[in-house]
Amino acid sequence: MINVKERERRQRTFVEQLKKSGASLVGFGDVSVVKSELTNKFPIAVALAVKFDGAVVDNLHNHEPAFHKHQLEVRAFMERLVNVAADFLQEWDYGYEIAPSKVINSNEELSRFQEFSYKTAATCAGLGWIGKSDLLVTPEFGPRVRIAAILTDAPFKTAEPVTEGRCGNCTLCVDACPNQAIKGAAWQRGTAREDLLDAYVCNQKRLDYIPAIGRKYACGRCIRVCPVGRGNNYAPQRKRDTRQRDHHRCAKPMPHRKARSHRQGRLSDGQAFELCL
Repeated sequence: MINVKERERRQRTFVEQLKKSGASLVGFGDVSVVKSELTNKFPIAVALAVKFDGAVVDNLHNHEPAFHKHQLEVRAFMERLVNVAADFLQEWDYGYEIAPSKVINSNEELSRFQEFSYKTAATCAGLGWIGKSDLLVTPEFGPRVRIAAILTDAPFKTAEPVTEGRCGNCTLCVDACPNQAIKGAAWQRGTAREDLLDAYVCNQKRLDYIPAIGRKYACGRCIRVCPVGRGNNYAPQRKRDTRQRDHHRCAKPMPHRKARSHRQGRLSDGQAFELCL
């Protein structure tokens, strides 16, 4: 049993090393409210976010292949970051589960990845809220992030969870969806995915591109139009004013978050994480 000082030191070290390794955001959340065998065993979630390149996102409607390539690069980077976290947890002899990461190739596969969500981990860790697009929206980068989650039994201090959306009257993502898959409902903890998004329409319409381009279409229009965090994904030399005239009627600001920490784990049989589409 480690004392409080050592626990805090480990938590600081963990966060520092993950940030040095390239994590944009790291958070700890209490996921014991999600009643399952997995969360009973590992009640703490480590939520990680890596930001997308703002220039690529802003141009995705003109150059979708570049956005697809960038998504693959960020995904591979996130996998390496998860391994960094796992090494620390293993060194400290904590139990953990690493959630699987998988490209959804059919609506049948999509229906199986619903037991525990990366987005649930992120909201429990205070990283942001679920937008009307059913994507995690962070104050710093909006929905322009790749997220991952690891469950652990490490005794780390957790953040205050986010339990309701802050999109206000904004409907930019709803209006931008080419397939009318986003329903425009506001999120709060417990809201079903089906109330926010027809994920099967979203998935199928993107799969329909396979005969033409040989892969699933990246789309991302809901990511591109979100005003939250716009401009923060740019390197300083490329940063520019990207404010939209609709910004004043969109997302409400989140209260300032207190600093917190982060970690990772491995997959148990029969457990699955819903991926961020």
